[in-house]
Amino acid sequence: MNELKIHFLNTIWSDAIILEKNKNYAFIDTGSKFYYPMIQDYLNSNEIKEIEFILLTHFHNDHYGNVENIIKNYKVNKLYLKRYYGLDGTTSSGYSSNDEYILNEFKNYYDILNVCKECNTDIVFIDELGLAELVINLDTTVIEVYDIKNLLYELYSDENGEFYHKKQFNENFNCAGVFIKEKGHNIFLGADVTCSKTDIIPLKELSYKMVKKIYLKHNINHIDIYKSCHHGGGGTNTPLLCDLLKARYAVITNTARWLDNYDTFDNLKNAYSDVLILPTDYQKYIFTIGEEINFEEIREDSLFITLKKD
Repeated sequence: MNELKIHFLNTIWSDAIILEKNKNYAFIDTGSKFYYPMIQDYLNSNEIKEIEFILLTHFHNDHYGNVENIIKNYKVNKLYLKRYYGLDGTTSSGYSSNDEYILNEFKNYYDILNVCKECNTDIVFIDELGLAELVINLDTTVIEVYDIKNLLYELYSDENGEFYHKKQFNENFNCAGVFIKEKGHNIFLGADVTCSKTDIIPLKELSYKMVKKIYLKHNINHIDIYKSCHHGGGGTNTPLLCDLLKARYAVITNTARWLDNYDTFDNLKNAYSDVLILPTDYQKYIFTIGEEINFEEIREDSLFITLKKD
């Protein structure tokens, strides 16, 4: 029974991941609001009533979308997130931001904080802890959270920097990543951490630098279970990153038919030819991390009916 389970729910362009250890549960991101009926049904069918914590990796609605619903309907002990300052240069969909978008994001942000207060959920602003990395325990499992500083706020507030009081970057550049070493297996949940080749050094190849830091700290050279950065989209799973990861399992919170214009699959396979790539369109996946890694595939109808690519 002392085994970590990772539940990757069937979402597209959206992350909702449940960690389970000895009947203790946690969320890494909560998916878009569209997915709440599925999430609620899954929690209820598994008789999950209490959640130790929710970690929001960054403030995009495909990651924070169901925080309010979950906190209102279940006992959630703690919420980890960065403060939101409305510094988005582009939206979660990649379009240019505007005042209406920022105001709506602020509304959602304060709604989340208010529901935490109403439901007695402790709030931890991870960017204000003064730590290089955050460590969270779920029973006996150690969860390491990387890039917890508020990079966008630092760039915006630096009076000597070229981006002082400029709002031009995507919130993905502010994204945290998660590493778990469990029973000798290496797990990297990449959220929307970017591998941008920008010339702006603080924003360049953040996922590569994050994984490199993890490797040096733990003296490892591959990732066993990889939740693909930014749903497998363009500019994330570069040859540079994939060669470093050498992922054995790659869970992509997307559908293969929406990735055919990207080199995601080829780069993952070129780095490790036996990689098992698992999109989450029609499947939930439950990984059990024991002496060996095993996973169960739960076939579902696709919920993402608003996108048809035929």
